[in-house]
Amino acid sequence: MKEENGNATPGNAQEAQQMFEILNYARTQGRKIYEDQLNRFGKGAQSSFEKLTAREYLRKIEKEPPFYALTSKGLNLFEDQRKADIISEDAKNRILKKLQNTITELEVKPWELMFHIICVVGNRQPITTEEIIYNFQEQFPDTKGISRPNVYRNLKRLRMKGNIEYAKRVYRDQSPYQLSEKGKEIFSMTEADATRKLRSAEEWDEALRKIYQRVDAERKQDDEALFYTMDSILPDLDDQQLIWIFYTRGNVYELKGSFDKAEGEYLHMEGICEEVQDSKGRAYALKGLGNVAFKQQRYTAAEQYYKKCQRIAQMLEENLLLSDVLNNLGSCFYTNDDVDEALCIFEKALELAGADTSRQASTLYNEGLCYARKEEFAKAKELWSKSLTLYQTLQSAVEITKVQHNLREVDKKQKREFLQENYERVKQTGTTADIEKAYKELVRFLMDEFTA
Repeated sequence: MKEENGNATPGNAQEAQQMFEILNYARTQGRKIYEDQLNRFGKGAQSSFEKLTAREYLRKIEKEPPFYALTSKGLNLFEDQRKADIISEDAKNRILKKLQNTITELEVKPWELMFHIICVVGNRQPITTEEIIYNFQEQFPDTKGISRPNVYRNLKRLRMKGNIEYAKRVYRDQSPYQLSEKGKEIFSMTEADATRKLRSAEEWDEALRKIYQRVDAERKQDDEALFYTMDSILPDLDDQQLIWIFYTRGNVYELKGSFDKAEGEYLHMEGICEEVQDSKGRAYALKGLGNVAFKQQRYTAAEQYYKKCQRIAQMLEENLLLSDVLNNLGSCFYTNDDVDEALCIFEKALELAGADTSRQASTLYNEGLCYARKEEFAKAKELWSKSLTLYQTLQSAVEITKVQHNLREVDKKQKREFLQENYERVKQTGTTADIEKAYKELVRFLMDEFTA
C-alpha cells in the first residue's frame, strides 16, 4: 500500500510535534502521564491525547489518580532509541511523519470511506479484501484513510451493520464480499444521501457506546477487597514475585471484563520485566496485552503483541506458550479474513501443543472454523469431531455445547443445499411425481428448520 504522506499541513505538523512531545515525555517518565499533567503540553493537548489514544499509542487507565500509559505500539515508534536519553533528529523526523499520517487518517470521516467501499464492492462484486485495497491503490491513490488497517476496520463496520456480506462462491484466496439488500439500497443512492444515511448509523453507534459506558460505570464493582492483601504486601516482595502478582491480577481483571485495569496490570508487569531482563515474564505480559486488545476488538494491536510474544517464546523454546500465542495470532488473521494464513498458523500451534489435550481441542476447533469459512464442510466436521472427543474427555460442558452446535449447523446446511439442488434437478429431468416428492421434502425440511 502506498504510504499516505502527501496531505500534511502546517497545522498537522504543529499537532504532530505536540504529540511527539507527549509520547517522548511518557517514554522518559516510566511510560505514564497523569491527567493533571496535560496542561504542561500547551493549547490543544486534550485533542492530541485523544488522537494518540484513538490510534493506541496511549491507553487511558482508570485508576486513582487516572493516567495515560504509553503502549508498546507507542514505545515502538522510537525503535532502537526506546531507552535513549535524547532522540536523534532522524528518528524524530520519522516519528513526526508517522504522526502526521495518523492525524490525516483520523480526519477521514468513517461514513465517507464506507460509502467508497460500498461503491467498490457494488461495481466489482464479488470482491475480496485484497482486491478492495488494490482497487483503492490503483484507482484512488490520493484518497485519505485507505491504509490497510483502516479499510479492515470499515469493512468490519459494514458487515456488522449488514451492508455487505460474504458471497456464496467457491473459495479462492479469501472470502469475497457482495452487497446485502441494505447495501444495494445505499449503492443506488446519491453520494450525499448515502453518506447521510451511513453517518446517522455511525452517530447512533457512538451514542449507544456512550450509554453502555455509563451503565458500566454505574455497575462498576468494588475491587478493593479482592486486591487488598496483594496491595498491602507489594512493598515486601522482590521483582520476580511482583511480576507474577501483576500477572495474576491482570488475569482476574480480564476474566471480570475490566479490560482497562487488566491492561494496566500487564503494562506494569512488562515494565518490571524489561528492567530486570526477565524474557519469560515479558512474553506472558505481551500475551496478556494481546488478549485484552483482542477482546476489545483492537485486532491490529493484538497481532503486534502476539508477534512479539512469539519471538520471545521461540528464543526461549517455550513450546506450550508458543502454541498458545500462535493459536491467538491465528485468530487475529481469521478475524481479518486471511483464512489461509490463519490455518497455517493453527497447524503450527497444533504441532507445538504436544500431548496437551486442552490445547489440541481448541486448536482443532479453530482449524475447523477455517475450513468451514472455505466451505470445505467435510474437513471442518472431521476436525470438529476430533475436537469434540477431546472436550468430552476434559468434561468441558461449554466447549462441548459450542462444537455440537457447529456440527448440527453444518449438517443442516448440507442437507438444505442437497434438497434445494435435488429439487432444481428433478424440475428439469424428473416426472411430475418426482418433482412433487422433491418439493415436499424441501418444504418439510424448511418448515422444521423454521420452527426448531
